[in-house]
This record gives sequence, structure tokens and C-alpha cells, in this order.
Amino acid sequence: MKLINTPYKIRCEMGACKNLADKTIVMDRVSIKNHIHVCGNCLHTLYSLIGEEIIPKPVETLKMSKKRGVKNEA
Repeated sequence: MKLINTPYKIRCEMGACKNLADKTIVMDRVSIKNHIHVCGNCLHTLYSLIGEEIIPKPVETLKMSKKRGVKNEA
């Protein structure tokens, strides 16, 4: 999967958004429709929603718990 700048003047394909697309998500090994054109606003919203679901663990916390002998359960 790649994120590239959109070479076309095309509308955003996220829902009912009518803005022009800034970026294109290119997926590998998908059928005919392997591009999703997204505007900057929708891309930012999508990034925020993904960030709420996938939260990385801080490195400092992981190192401190190993020193104390506490097992991290994930």
C-alpha cells in the first residue's frame, strides 16, 4: 500500500465529500479499483480515527517495567 500525490483533478471518494483529492491511496493486488482518491480534510479525519484505535506503547514505560521485573501484558 502506498500514499502518493494525486496526479489528476478528481473528487474525493470518501462518502459525500465534494472536495478535490490531494492524495491517492494505491493498494497492491486488488482488482480493477485499486486507487482511493482522498482530500486532505478526509485524510486528516481518517488519521485521527485510526490513531484512536491503534495507540503505540511508550518506549520508556516498557523499559522501566522490565527493570522492575513486572510483566507487561498486551
